[in-house]
Amino acid sequence: MAHRRYSPLDRVLGRIDDLDATNLAILARRLERERDLMETVLDTLREGVIVLSHDGSIDYANLAAQHLLGMNEAAVSGANLRKLSPDLAKVLELPVEAEALTREVEVRYPESRVLHLHLARVGASSDVERTRRVAVLSDITAERVQTEDRIETERIDSIVALAAGVAHEVGNPLNAIGIHLQLLQREAEKLGDTPAAQKVRKAAEVCQSEIKRLDGIVRDFLGAVKPTPPNLVDTDLVAVVAESMNLLKDQLQQLGVRVAVDVSEDIPLILADRNQVKQALFNVMKNALEAMDRGGDIFINFSVDDEWVILAVKDTGVGIEADKLTRVFDAYYTTKESGGGLGMLILLRILRAHGGMVDIQSTPNVGTTVTLRFPLKHRRVRTLDAPKA
Repeated sequence: MAHRRYSPLDRVLGRIDDLDATNLAILARRLERERDLMETVLDTLREGVIVLSHDGSIDYANLAAQHLLGMNEAAVSGANLRKLSPDLAKVLELPVEAEALTREVEVRYPESRVLHLHLARVGASSDVERTRRVAVLSDITAERVQTEDRIETERIDSIVALAAGVAHEVGNPLNAIGIHLQLLQREAEKLGDTPAAQKVRKAAEVCQSEIKRLDGIVRDFLGAVKPTPPNLVDTDLVAVVAESMNLLKDQLQQLGVRVAVDVSEDIPLILADRNQVKQALFNVMKNALEAMDRGGDIFINFSVDDEWVILAVKDTGVGIEADKLTRVFDAYYTTKESGGGLGMLILLRILRAHGGMVDIQSTPNVGTTVTLRFPLKHRRVRTLDAPKA
């Protein structure tokens, strides 16, 4: 049995039958002050506190709990939790045999959150109508995200350390092979145009080509897992898109792909590394072209909101199935017959280094939309300055 703490008020309540009307009024005011004090204390907590009656209606919810439910006190008091938040009501069901439980839960309504929950039964289980469930809820969404980011960073750091050693060990023999192939080609030139000399030269060219491909794979891998810190300067995103389009002009014409660009408002300058942003855009455009293969449309749209400069690239390609869409940012995962599977990972790393975000929506046989979000300059400055406070 839980130990009960007594206050001076308990001594007064013990003699309540002997109190006259005046003392009863004094007692009522003291009770009201005690209640106000208790509510004030509970409202200062960061954790949400919810008291539920036996039928699931809310007897009490402090300010933090009201915030979690997305409603004010008037709407919460007496309401049935199942109507306000079915997800939360479900996780607050306490098994008959349990007096208390603690666990982490994920709810998606009224907002997607990860919560740490402590749930306990108050009152005698034999008196059902007077039994209450008390839930203490802590929003740990931010902590969960930070933990996942830290784990990813540690994983990437270990990969970088390994990759640097592997790249060094692979690079040296590749250079040596390349040098000896050049010597072999020179010797083959001395043999003239005999069939044997032509065969040697052709074999050497194939080997040189494969060496370049392997060298590119190593460089792409290192660039994906350990990108160069961006050199942030004022950058015209519209101009960078135009430059990226110019690089792909010949390929666009050959494939018969039409491009439409919509700049419906003035797009402010962003703080960005021009070359890295160009690489990110090139990866997006290249994927769009490969998804369409022959003919189609690419729609490029610029927009601005209170926090972001938004660039959306939509194609009319083959699209990506839902089960594959969740893996597009994984290293070496690709839905194409060719390609190293690093382009989207590099894109993600570049956007994150710029404080931005990337979203992908796709429908098979309809097309894919890649949305890049770059922070506005004033937001970027606040983000960078925040840790100094």
